Amino acid sequence: MSNLTNIFNQLQKLKTNQTEAIVALIDIKTEDDMEKVLNKLDSMESKFEARLNAMDSKFETKFNALESKIYNIRWFIMGSIAVAGLVIQLWDKIPTP
Repeated sequence: MSNLTNIFNQLQKLKTNQTEAIVALIDIKTEDDMEKVLNKLDSMESKFEARLNAMDSKFETKFNALESKIYNIRWFIMGSIAVAGLVIQLWDKIPTP
């Protein structure tokens, strides 16, 4: 707040046309600085979105790999149970000497 008070006090010392010119220059400078800030924020947002998309892609790839492994394990277990059942059925039919 002291900066604004200080600026106001300094502007009060100037003539009206000088004050208007200085305020206009400050406004132009502020607007130019704000454009730079907005451009920087846009750039940061683009980088953030790119990194987020890359992370999402990596997660999806790992998730798909895990899902594939689970699918394969499930089929292996089901196949093993089927083979075990077949072996048990055939074991009972083997003649004993």
